[in-house]
Amino acid sequence: ENYVDPVEPEKLITGAMKGMLRDLDPYSQFLDAGSYQNLQATTHGSFGGIGIEVSIRDDYPTVISPIDGGPAQTMGIRSGDIIARIEGKSAAGLTIDEVAQRLRGPQGSHVQIGIRREGEEGEVEYSIERREIVTRSVRHAFVVEGRVGYLRLANFSETSGGEVHAALERLKAEGADRLVLDLRSNPGGLLDQAVDVAEQFVK
Repeated sequence: ENYVDPVEPEKLITGAMKGMLRDLDPYSQFLDAGSYQNLQATTHGSFGGIGIEVSIRDDYPTVISPIDGGPAQTMGIRSGDIIARIEGKSAAGLTIDEVAQRLRGPQGSHVQIGIRREGEEGEVEYSIERREIVTRSVRHAFVVEGRVGYLRLANFSETSGGEVHAALERLKAEGADRLVLDLRSNPGGLLDQAVDVAEQFVK
């Protein structure tokens, strides 16, 4: 009531909840509506978007790879493309979550992005229609020399246990008798799916 400027109650409450949970332990956190929506999209394995994997390089979101058959790939977006603008605003300094929030949205809606590409001058503008993007937990599974199976598990979503089981059966059929389970950059996800995967290796 006595603060120098007007303050929105929601802003104070959100700040209080974030601080309260941060003081509990390193793993508890408060998710606002946008963050919770992103978590739901990850664990359900599908969301409305343009179909690209992104990382931050030199302060700008950069396309790691377009998802096969996705709207971005169809429009000609390539690995290494720098996303300079989203909806006309600079993308410099955005976090991965902030980029995801701006690129995702209802299916059928459009998002405008400005792309900078190595070897080309200026920015190229794209208007990309969002579609349902279905992501898989098991991105890669194959047998390498020495009858070693390799399985890359990107996250623990609703289908992870079943995907791992199917991949293991296929690798065994192809002659694998040992396995490298690659969990690098796996951010986690649903506990029951993590347990399901673990139980396929540990009684």
